[in-house]
Amino acid sequence: MPQTKTTWPIASKKLIDFGWHSPTPEYLQGNLARIEKLPFDGVSIKLPDDAGGGYVFDLKKGAAVKAEARNRQAKLLMALPKSKTLTHNFLTVHGTSTLDWFSDSDWRKAETQLRWVAQLAAQARLAGIVWDAEPYNDFPCWSYARQPQKDKYSFADYYKIVRQRGAQFIKALQEEFPGLTVLSLRQLSDFQDGSPFSAHLLPARSPETLERGLEGAWWGLHAAFTNGILDALTPETTFVDANEDAYYYTSAQEFERIVRVLKSDALALVALENRRKYAAQFQVGHAVSVDYTAGNWAEALKSFPAHLRKQSTALTPEQRAQWFEHNLYHALNTAEEFVWVYSEDMSWWEDRKIPAGYREAMVSARRKQSLGEPLGFEVEPVLRAAQAKLKAQK
Repeated sequence: MPQTKTTWPIASKKLIDFGWHSPTPEYLQGNLARIEKLPFDGVSIKLPDDAGGGYVFDLKKGAAVKAEARNRQAKLLMALPKSKTLTHNFLTVHGTSTLDWFSDSDWRKAETQLRWVAQLAAQARLAGIVWDAEPYNDFPCWSYARQPQKDKYSFADYYKIVRQRGAQFIKALQEEFPGLTVLSLRQLSDFQDGSPFSAHLLPARSPETLERGLEGAWWGLHAAFTNGILDALTPETTFVDANEDAYYYTSAQEFERIVRVLKSDALALVALENRRKYAAQFQVGHAVSVDYTAGNWAEALKSFPAHLRKQSTALTPEQRAQWFEHNLYHALNTAEEFVWVYSEDMSWWEDRKIPAGYREAMVSARRKQSLGEPLGFEVEPVLRAAQAKLKAQK
């Protein structure tokens, strides 16, 4: 029996920008009109370092924040005029951590920072927060194998305390910002079979295999944090697993498949008492990467096979732009509501280092998807040919 496609209502789709060029409140003050010219429904807003940078789990950064810096950012955000096009803006919160998960004192300090960010987002009438759980320091806080007290505490001990912190995390956000949207760049999508960084645990083979996999996975404790979020999640909160690993997709089928995986197979990672809530309240979103499709990471993803990480180098500029348009079109078609575009050393609104044809490709993908038109081309044969060419060069 052929599989049916999972396509959500066209009118509900929102396209969000996130990247190194994400604007600060101060930048938005003088450049809002420039950003509004792009086909985005919202942007991620980053706080400057003197206001903590959104690094709520980094206690050193939190301790250095001054009241004057906080007040300045609040005034800047409050003074922004209402945008007719950027209707879904978010403040960014990072998971980079120096926390001792077992320290209530550490947690109270982190929660103070988290509550302030949530208050600010609510007061500025933003859509909510972007939750970027990736640790950008030397401490992989979601890996049990790298925990400093793993000789003292078992995986089950860590799972329990991180689940508790997940509940406290979402509870703090909801109390300060009722009805917010949490656009999580990754959540249970961490465990799909699809990228060099995921743990490849879904579909789950058995409970025992799953538990062993989580204990050894770099993102293993993030599953515990997810269950904690579900423990305290209220019906008014929208929570999006925005599937960062979609960066690496090379076919329409992968976007469709992950929706089924996260709606069904991922239930193996969800506590029985939370499964109904997960089914009702966790949305599936997607990411689209400028840099991967443009070949900017060809030398960076050392854990990826060369024929995959370098495939863009065997494409023409026109073919790269088509791959970007293809991924964006199918991401929008299959996401329940939110799709985000990630980029690094470029800027859409400063017109800096934008790959050839990418601006036009983004406009085209949005137009076709919003009108219910077909994409009009395939990239799978082109990418297979590029991969085969690179394999033959070995």
